[in-house]
Amino acid sequence: MGILVILWNILKIVICIILFVVLLVLIVMALILFSPICYQAIGSYEQYINGRFDIKWILGAIHAYGVYDKNELQFSLRLFGHCVYGADKRQKKNKKTIEYTQEDVVISARSKQEEQQQQNENEVYKNVKLETDAKQQQQNQKEEIKKEQTKQKHSRKKVSDSKKEIKQKKRNKNNKTKYKEKENKKNKIDKNYFIHMENKKELLQAVKIFLKRMLKGVLPKHCCLKATVGTGDPALTGYLLGIAGVAKMKFGKGVQITGDFTQKIVKDVFLDIKGKIVLGYLLYAVLRLLFVKPVYKTIMVIWKGYR
Repeated sequence: MGILVILWNILKIVICIILFVVLLVLIVMALILFSPICYQAIGSYEQYINGRFDIKWILGAIHAYGVYDKNELQFSLRLFGHCVYGADKRQKKNKKTIEYTQEDVVISARSKQEEQQQQNENEVYKNVKLETDAKQQQQNQKEEIKKEQTKQKHSRKKVSDSKKEIKQKKRNKNNKTKYKEKENKKNKIDKNYFIHMENKKELLQAVKIFLKRMLKGVLPKHCCLKATVGTGDPALTGYLLGIAGVAKMKFGKGVQITGDFTQKIVKDVFLDIKGKIVLGYLLYAVLRLLFVKPVYKTIMVIWKGYR
């Protein structure tokens, strides 16, 4: 009975550890998938572009922010409140100044004298080494001359064998290329399958819904855009104003774009964007697309064709 009790207690501990690990993995997955990526960007353009941006993820544990001013970008990244990379980390390093005392000066002078002594010793050692190397080179040259004479005798015998090997290699290469061409012909995807494919409308509708969901998950919830725009072509300027009208229906009075039909110009630009991206929603959109029958069939055909 005592052994069974010990085994039961060990089993309990193992089960508790496994449950703890599973819960930890689920919590991390939930934070990654359902914690929103909050982003904000504010910018303007008058004589030059300037602005700032701020991105937070996993309840602010990952925080990226920066400023763009006069063609210079200052970017910083924080993990759990600690600056890992960027302008803030460089500023902290620059604040640490090194103070030299009299003792440091004396130590540096002593080290210089020691370095000079070592250099003199190294020069003597180099001169001795050069003399020995010269003698060794003479001996090596004599040995190389003997080796070359022996190689010339054996090289004549190997010429005939090398020609046979070259011919065999050429034959093997030709066989490999023919085999690859046959495999490529088998693995080519038939374009007629996509031309005469059934349920084309269902596939296009699924792709259309997928794109809408992706745009819904990525586009900002708040947008304020003010600008005066002119392309130099009145027709193209009119098209841009039409697109701005569609954006105004989405974001309301925050979008205020005026057109200049007389000249090519962009001025008085102000942009303020705020939004959230949830990775779980984007994953849901991808899965909904993959589970549509026509999409699934086309993926399998492509997979079999390129396998």
